Amino acid sequence: MKFISFNKLKSYFKSHGYVLERGTDIYYDLKFITYIFSKPGEKFKYTINVYLNNDNVPTDKVMGINHGYGSQYLGWNNIKIDMRKKFWKNLSI
Repeated sequence: MKFISFNKLKSYFKSHGYVLERGTDIYYDLKFITYIFSKPGEKFKYTINVYLNNDNVPTDKVMGINHGYGSQYLGWNNIKIDMRKKFWKNLSI
């Protein structure tokens, strides 16, 4: 199974002016961590969920990407990852 690389995706966001916010949400029971990227002057943000390994250390495998603003639990849209497209293939591990 192919996964999107968090490090490649992080450098892609940074090259487009997005900044990694300080706070992260860690869900140890569900084995993932949420990183938030925002662009100064814009209200929309991206959240990236990354898998944790058995020792609760973040891996390089992206679980999902969401786009929206406000509460993280309401009104966010899931970004569809289509591995047939060249853009996603370039970001894969």
